[in-house]
Formats: sequence, structure tokens, C-alpha cells
Amino acid sequence: MTQLLSFMADIAREGAGPATSFPPPARELDLLLYAPCPVKLVMKDAVDRVSADMAARGLPPLAMHVPMGCTSVEPYDPLRFETDEAALPGVIASIGFGDFWQRGFAERFAETFEAVRPQTVSPLHEQAGMLDPRGIYTIYGCTPYLFVVDLARLDNVPPPRTWAELLEPRYSGRITMCGDGDDMADAVLMSVYKDFGLEGIKRLAESCRGFMHSSTMTKAAGAKSAGGSASGDKDSRAGAIYIMPAFFACSTRQPDSVRVIWPEDGAAASPLYFLAKKSEKQRLAPLLECLTTGFAAIPSAAWFAPLALDAARSPLPPEASLKWVGWDFIRSRDINALRDQLNAEFRTLHRARVAALQANGQTKGPANGQAGACGS
Repeated sequence: MTQLLSFMADIAREGAGPATSFPPPARELDLLLYAPCPVKLVMKDAVDRVSADMAARGLPPLAMHVPMGCTSVEPYDPLRFETDEAALPGVIASIGFGDFWQRGFAERFAETFEAVRPQTVSPLHEQAGMLDPRGIYTIYGCTPYLFVVDLARLDNVPPPRTWAELLEPRYSGRITMCGDGDDMADAVLMSVYKDFGLEGIKRLAESCRGFMHSSTMTKAAGAKSAGGSASGDKDSRAGAIYIMPAFFACSTRQPDSVRVIWPEDGAAASPLYFLAKKSEKQRLAPLLECLTTGFAAIPSAAWFAPLALDAARSPLPPEASLKWVGWDFIRSRDINALRDQLNAEFRTLHRARVAALQANGQTKGPANGQAGACGS
């Protein structure tokens, strides 16, 4: 645990200093890479090695931008409004259902990008239907969201086994969500909405006790209060059920009272993806291999269900499966706009619940304090 928290602090410090130079235009970049915080540094190191190898062979080194802080204002944020494909980087890699899933961007550049399929494809991706049938997006991994249950706080209530069970009234007020109330696990809300509509979002929001960063959840789950009881926690956000990424749930040792539950209907999958220009695929082939088979070779990346990781090398449990919202669902709407809508709806509903509890004297303070981004 100490090593994990120290690692996260190191990442935060990497992004804390002022910029030393103005970034180059996006058109001059071979790679724009937004990566999950837990593997950002090792991914950057891997890409740096590819760049050094290219330089050693007399080729130009890679021009790249890899922001280090877990949250920051990015100089390339306006890229989503671009209309000229020549102004785009050779490869754009990002996480979640953010800017590069906007319907306008996706439609403008549908013929610009071409997906990469490595020789080995994870059965998890095939079974979940995560390979883009139109061959545009490459989902090279994902952040799987699952349940971490503190049995001592459940008071003999059976833990949920599926997302449908999680929404049952018996878990009301017992769920802690990954996020800070503004940045949440978009794949969780998307999956709940797809299966249960806005009523499902309402039920989840009303059952949510509060928000925590994933690294804070790993400390809260199974922790006892100063008085020695698993109830009456100092942190009002601490619940009995934590929705968090597999990396944090599975890569730390949990107390005996804590169970990691992989939902029977699949862990909600938030995409790690890249868009590679067709015109640059040959020149940037070593980089694309790094982002697929190279990513799968990183030990800590195994918790992000790499596309190119074969089942024999995966540390994920045998019952593991992924819950992907599906390409038909994605392409029948502006998925980025839907993400923003669901986040806003969830925040509104949760804050209303907290306000009602405060008015009735059932809670001492807000349970949605800022806690940092979700950690995906």
C-alpha cells in the first residue's frame, strides 16, 4: 500500500511544475498520449525506448506529448474542433469516452484513421465485442470497474453479484463511487444507463454515499474507526461497497473482511484507445506495436485488460469478463455528449439526496467533497 501511494504522489509531482516551453503544433506530433495514471510513466518509458531505437537506426525520433499530471488543462484540448486531418498528430491515444468520441470529430475523420489488430487478441475483448467493426478505433485496453465489498459494513446483507443487484434498495446509502463528483467513472454510468435507463441512474445516485479517489478507497475498505468499530467511520464517504478500477482493487492486499467481486455480467469497461492515421501506419509501426503488444508486456498493465494479452498470461480471475456498451450503442448517438449528460444528472440527483439527508439530520456534512480524479 505504501508503495502504491508513493507512486501516485510521484505522478502528481511530475505534473506540478510550470511548463518550460510552448508545445509544438499538433500536426508536428507523432503521438499525443493520455494514459491512465498508474501506468503513465511506464508507458512513457516504453515509447521513449521506441524513439531511441528509431534514432539509433538513423530515423527521426518520435515527436510526442505525454502530459504527466493526473489532471491538468491541456494545450491540445481544442483539437477536438479541428477540421483539417493534416493538422492532427499521427497517433492520438486517450482514455474514457472523452473528446475524441464526439460525434462531429468521429464523423469528420472516419476515413482518416485505421485500427490496428495485433497477432494475439485477448478473448476478453472478443467476447465483449470491443473490436471496432468499422476498423477506426483501436481499443488497446480498458479500465474494468468492479465491486470491492467490506463485509463487516454490510451487516450480513449478501454482497451484490451483478449490476442489477447493485441497484436494489437494500444497498441504499452503502455505495461509494470512484470519482470526485465532477470526474466519475463514465463507463459505469454508461452501462447502467444502457441497461436500466435514467431510472437506473437515479437508483444508483440515491444509493451513493459519496465519492473517493481509488487510492483512498483501498485504505477505506476494511478500515476501522478510531473507536475500533467497522461502522461509524470518520470519513462520511466510506461505504460498504466500492466501485473502483481493477488495478486498485486487485493490486493491493485487502483485509480479511474485504472481498473483490467481479460482476457476473462483466466489469464496466472504460476504453483505453488510440486513433492512428492510415497514412502514418507504416512509418509509425514500431510505435503502434508498442501501444498494443508492448502495452500487454507491462506487468502492471495486466489489470487494464490489454488487447494483446493472451489468457495464459493474464492475472485476472477465471470468472473475469468485460461489460462493453457496444458499438451500435456508441454510434447511434453522440456518446461524448451522453457521458456529460449522465455525469450532470448523477451529480444533481446525488446532491439532492445529500441535501435531503442533511435537512433530516441524518448526515453531518456533504459526502461529495473533492477527492481528485477517478484514477482511470
